[in-house]
Amino acid sequence: MTERMFAQLKPERLDELTEVAHRRRRTDDLARAFRTPAAPPRRVPSLGRRPWFLGGVLAAGLAAAVIVVPGVTPDSGPAVPGAVGPPGGNSHDVAAAPGTDAPTTGAPTTEVLDARTVLLAAAESASRAEAGTGHYWYTRDRTFSRHVVDDDAYATRLKALVAERDKRAASGSRQAADRWFEDKVTELKKNPAPLPYVVFSASTDETWRARRKGDANRNVSRSDGRLTFGSPEDERKWRASGAPRLVKGGERSYEDRLDRVLSIDNPGITIRNVDRLPTDEKVLERRLHDLYRARPGGGANEEDFSVYLWQTAVDLLNAPITPGTRAALFRVLAGERGLTALGDRADALGRTGAALAAKGPGDDGGSIEYRIIIDPDSARLLQYEVVGDGESAPNLRVSLEEAGWVDDLRERP
Repeated sequence: MTERMFAQLKPERLDELTEVAHRRRRTDDLARAFRTPAAPPRRVPSLGRRPWFLGGVLAAGLAAAVIVVPGVTPDSGPAVPGAVGPPGGNSHDVAAAPGTDAPTTGAPTTEVLDARTVLLAAAESASRAEAGTGHYWYTRDRTFSRHVVDDDAYATRLKALVAERDKRAASGSRQAADRWFEDKVTELKKNPAPLPYVVFSASTDETWRARRKGDANRNVSRSDGRLTFGSPEDERKWRASGAPRLVKGGERSYEDRLDRVLSIDNPGITIRNVDRLPTDEKVLERRLHDLYRARPGGGANEEDFSVYLWQTAVDLLNAPITPGTRAALFRVLAGERGLTALGDRADALGRTGAALAAKGPGDDGGSIEYRIIIDPDSARLLQYEVVGDGESAPNLRVSLEEAGWVDDLRERP
């Protein structure tokens, strides 16, 4: 898994717990650090993301991660057989009917067009589209999430370390206590006691991003509040461990006036200037190279640029770029080497499109596979996902239900 993925998908409060709380000194500061924020974390705008893709700061680590993931894909193993609500709820099957909201991905068709052909077809479709306008850019995403750790149990362990840190500081050196605490937090992050079973949850997220600086943004997150297990054995292990409530259902909504970026790797691209990106393929490619060199952390490795391009493209394809920029972006992607066409596949919402994949370097010398499903006829990005090294099923999947301009914070396209 990449740090970028964790940045997008980790619970927001755990970042506060791990990276900030251990630097606090006063009791009231610690109380604030452990308080769940009123505002839910955003996986956001396009991909991206989330995180992979649009996200916030670097992750606190594996212990602080909730990994977005589907039930199955071709060759990924058995379908997710059942789901349960909060403890005390009833189990039930989640078999997928064609076109329904189910965590499955359809098998490819027998005829597979090459990646360049698919992308050039999407570019042609994009060039014929009409540009929209409005006061707010609206997006709705459907996310399937795999839970890696029990967040509450992790927070309890961290609180115990804080208490021990304060005890040591009271009877000895504050600096020595802080060093001990930092070492223990690092150890906790490296060994977070991952869940011994495979479990998923799902949510729907809506955002309204204001085009005019200073105007309010709106964010709505609706959790299904149900757990879906990888197998009956996984559910048995969950019940044997006390049936912890890993996810809470319901809706959370809030507004802010933050000037949010559209792509974590490109903080200079905002909702107010993204429509000014070049519409010529060559000019756009040069601009992307410039942005790559200027991004946080810098870098000139061409292999890294390929991953940057893939991730940035996913960010931009769910942002309000012009039809000309969208067409140019597809053509830039078409010129990239290493893209693999996987054939037509259904996304988690039952929509069919052309699936493409690319591999990039992952952590510890491994590799990460990035996949997207696009509709060449409409030039729409339908879904994106990430597969970790040696894993059969994706560790991240987000289906992009809808995007477009609206004129009111409660309006939808």
